Amino acid sequence: MFQNSATTVLPLSVLLLAGCAGSGVGLDANGQPISGQPQPLVPDLQSIQEQVFTPICTTCHAGAAAPLGFRLDASSSFAMLVSTTSVEVPSLLRVSPGHPDDSYLIQKLEGHAAVGAQMPLNGPYLSQAKIDVIRQWITEGAQPVALASGASPATRIQAIAPLENETLAAPPRELLVAANDELDVSLLGAGTVTLMRSGGDGSFDDGNDIIVQNPEIAVRSLTPTVLAIRLRDNEWVADTYQLRIAGRGPVVMTDRAGQAIDGAGTGAPGSNFVLTFTVESAP
Repeated sequence: MFQNSATTVLPLSVLLLAGCAGSGVGLDANGQPISGQPQPLVPDLQSIQEQVFTPICTTCHAGAAAPLGFRLDASSSFAMLVSTTSVEVPSLLRVSPGHPDDSYLIQKLEGHAAVGAQMPLNGPYLSQAKIDVIRQWITEGAQPVALASGASPATRIQAIAPLENETLAAPPRELLVAANDELDVSLLGAGTVTLMRSGGDGSFDDGNDIIVQNPEIAVRSLTPTVLAIRLRDNEWVADTYQLRIAGRGPVVMTDRAGQAIDGAGTGAPGSNFVLTFTVESAP
């Protein structure tokens, strides 16, 4: 049913903070001595998230009202940035691993992008020193935050865009979902992923659902896995849609160890992931 198209991306992982050594007295959540001084910005995503994206960028780039649907909250930023095409300049990636000059994020932060204003909008702008740290993160491959070994009992799936039950005025450019570990992407063509629409009544499993044929699935990142699912513009109609990734049934999506996904976020394997959204109008 699905056509798979993979893009080579450096591994993705999701942060879970390591426990403190010993009694933990005098140590922060990362096991580092508490000094009372601000931590320096360093070229890793966790540091950039905590010191730039969350306190500065999410003033605008968060939630359903984020400009162009571009969100930079901690759970979305990697999938939204790395190897993802810019909406404003589709010839560029927002972050092109290893290539800061070709990354639209850097062009926007430095104020020489071909479209729109310098970011953060209306300032104050980041210092060049801070931008250089973000440049270094990109130069070094735009690595994700590190996944703690054995931290999660089951691989979870999260909707990045659109959000659950979001109503879209126009068709989305893509559906973006992310796992918190590596999926067995060889199963993508085995019926584990289904996109359907309600048939006009806004409800599902009542006999008139319509399966959307042959969407394209791109593996945007592998570890953890980020999937981008696209339709051509003329394939969208105004309706309510559901994206389903099977975690139970005869054929299921599994992680690299062969364990079924935790699609419902229960903490245990063996549940479906379901994303419901509505498109109000289509070309």
